Amino acid sequence: MISKPIHEIRFADLNALMGNVAEGKTIEYKRDMPAGTRDEKVKFLAAVSSLANTAGGDLLIGVQAKNGMPVAVPGVVFANLDDEKLRLENLLADCIEPRIPRIEIEPVACASGAHTLVIRVHRSWLAPHRVKLNDKFYGRNSAGKYPLDVTELRSGFVLSESAAEKIRNFRNDRLMKIAAGETSIPLHDRPLMIIHVVPLSTFAGTQTIDPVASVMNGHVVPIPPGRFGDGNQPFVNLDGYATLAPSVDGKVHAYAQVFRSGALEGVRTVGEDANTRRHFIAAPTFEPQIVQVLENYLMFYKAIDAGLPLYIFLSFCGMSQCYFRPSTQPYSFVADDMGPLGTDIVALPEATIDTDPPDIPGAMRSTFNTFWNGFGYARSDKYNNKGEWIGG
Repeated sequence: MISKPIHEIRFADLNALMGNVAEGKTIEYKRDMPAGTRDEKVKFLAAVSSLANTAGGDLLIGVQAKNGMPVAVPGVVFANLDDEKLRLENLLADCIEPRIPRIEIEPVACASGAHTLVIRVHRSWLAPHRVKLNDKFYGRNSAGKYPLDVTELRSGFVLSESAAEKIRNFRNDRLMKIAAGETSIPLHDRPLMIIHVVPLSTFAGTQTIDPVASVMNGHVVPIPPGRFGDGNQPFVNLDGYATLAPSVDGKVHAYAQVFRSGALEGVRTVGEDANTRRHFIAAPTFEPQIVQVLENYLMFYKAIDAGLPLYIFLSFCGMSQCYFRPSTQPYSFVADDMGPLGTDIVALPEATIDTDPPDIPGAMRSTFNTFWNGFGYARSDKYNNKGEWIGG
């Protein structure tokens, strides 16, 4: 892989590979674009999927190689560069299963109007990926790509499944601790809305992050839910790095915690009616608030290059004392309040983000609908009849 961000790669970087960097585990060269024949498509798909299934890397189209060693960068002359990029993107989307979460394609200008396409394939934590045209799985080593054997396939499937199970166990463990008040950040005694975002990569191997360095170097600070534009306070603790709402009597109403594992937890207390002292969740605001804070959290993960997919969990604690207020004037009327529920902890179905750019409202639709179902509604009112987000 070329050791530069893909958008910074120039012809001089490609030229520096000549006679120096042979094909191997993280790089492959192709002289020409894949043609429309089945064999050409399979070769291209095998190269891309093998990178995703192993350590990631770059596929360079428009580089001539001899015995695996690059010797020239003639590039490819495209009648329409955008159309060719779209053709490759569609081929990858249609013919690799499951879909590879993160692939970047960047043209690099060469001589005489030609371009080399740099296809950067990030390591996939949804591996192994199968080429649908021939039903084969591919990996890579220093000699290049090869078909995965049964043992390697079994190991790949077990890794993904065990990582996903660890993530769900992490969520459940955190809910139990929050409900019992066993957190390092003291919270006011109210029902709570809890958001967990966890990259699969952080539980798929030995990868951990330095939360303080990640926040400081990533230039994106995770914000407590509903606290944008407010005076939040940074806080370093044993768990990692947190951002807190201002404390009152030593307790806070909201925080965002980045754990050393790489997981992120956002917590906020629900509303309280000034007249009745009733706790409630306001239907007009809570879903847009969640979408907003998830945009911030996903920007943080992109800044530190945590990779995809990301698991998202929405939960609530204290729901046996909390109402749902569907009114469009949430702080004035209580006649339409629904609930409370007969259970204290509500753990809604998980959502996943596996595309960049992400469709957060689309990913959260089933989760939001389930919450509304709990109070007797057919679906969330933040989506139209076509399932399109209209929530703001």
